[in-house]
Amino acid sequence: MESKLDKRRKKILSILSEIPISSTQQLAKATNVSNETMRKDLDALSDEGHIIKVHGGVALAHGTTAEIPFDLRAAKNAAQKREIAKAASGLIEVGDTILLESCTTNLELARVLIKDPDLLETLVVITNSFSIASLFDRGTKCRRMFFLGGWINPEQYSVLGPQTARMLSDFHVSKAFLSGAALSRQFILTGYYDADVDFQKSALNAAQEVILMIDNSKFEQTAIYTVAPLSQADYLITDRLLTEDEQAYIDRENIHYIHA
Repeated sequence: MESKLDKRRKKILSILSEIPISSTQQLAKATNVSNETMRKDLDALSDEGHIIKVHGGVALAHGTTAEIPFDLRAAKNAAQKREIAKAASGLIEVGDTILLESCTTNLELARVLIKDPDLLETLVVITNSFSIASLFDRGTKCRRMFFLGGWINPEQYSVLGPQTARMLSDFHVSKAFLSGAALSRQFILTGYYDADVDFQKSALNAAQEVILMIDNSKFEQTAIYTVAPLSQADYLITDRLLTEDEQAYIDRENIHYIHA
């Protein structure tokens, strides 16, 4: 029979498969044990080679230098992402210049746009996603497409890095469609990887309107790096029914909330 200790340590590894980098305090709270007990668990898992200590917490030992592969992320909460994408498509107008960052929700948004060729052929699309560029037939299905350059990440089918963020800073777009790794209780959008965060910061500066698309699983989570306060978004599209505090915040900051 599996012991409580074994079950808890399996749960720790399961959490780390969902939240790539977690702190001792987060894991202790999630498993309902003290910080001291969690430190012992993490030391044991580290000695066994399952996890490693990184800046900001701990991570799975295998594949920690890269994000969860794109195909696996696409399968998580797929139905919610499709509904969020459908809602987001309603904000796109004829003649817009739009930024579609590489993320699984934007891939769903691109699939919605493919079904509306009359609108798509009027749009200028800027992206760092090979998947989106391929879906739009290398730009032939939209009015024009600019593919941002940078270091290729084969597991994410995208390019990222400081060069990509700098290149994006040369543009001004009507609307930037962004996803988020984590949104804290303090309404701060955060990320696990510095390249993602640099890209999103450039996107915030480049966009006339910022549309944040984020599913319920990302709420009340905190990653390592700060992107920006939620107040910098113009729209929040989510499958989450907001709490009173969350609704009060977006009302105060004049953020448009769309429930998908």
